Amino acid sequence: MLTLHRLNLGYRFLYTGVLLFMTAGTVVHGVHQHARAGILPDHVAAWYRGNADDPAATVLLFPRPLEEVVADVWLTLTTYTFALLIFGAILYRSDAAPTTRAALITAYALGGLAAAAAPPLIRYVSPRFALLDSAAFLVLPALALVMTALALRDMWLRRAAGPRVDPGRAV
Repeated sequence: MLTLHRLNLGYRFLYTGVLLFMTAGTVVHGVHQHARAGILPDHVAAWYRGNADDPAATVLLFPRPLEEVVADVWLTLTTYTFALLIFGAILYRSDAAPTTRAALITAYALGGLAAAAAPPLIRYVSPRFALLDSAAFLVLPALALVMTALALRDMWLRRAAGPRVDPGRAV
């Protein structure tokens, strides 16, 4: 397998750009969610369940309709599926231990699923699931940063001697 440290310069620049854009996208998605709904679980719960009955509420919110909840789930699933594909494919070529790669990719997938499951759980089951939403949108950018750092380390700091070709294709 052609590992990251053996990629030619063009691919290293391409992969670096993709990783940086995907990591920035993960961070911005989390910031967008928290700018819209709030970062504290109570604010997230109020965003989905409404707070019209709370006399102390400074902003009047009504419960989110099913269409908006489904739209949040769809956007989150789409975003994190695409990110998981990119991070997984690039991280697979890194020199990180297989258990480390598997743990990072699994944690990212579970975080994405938690972020997608949170809106309907908050709205229709219990406001306590807002903690799941807040945690997911804090953990996912951190995982993206770790995966990006591992890949960039392997691409730019670890240099291998010899030709940069895939041995399986040099037949």
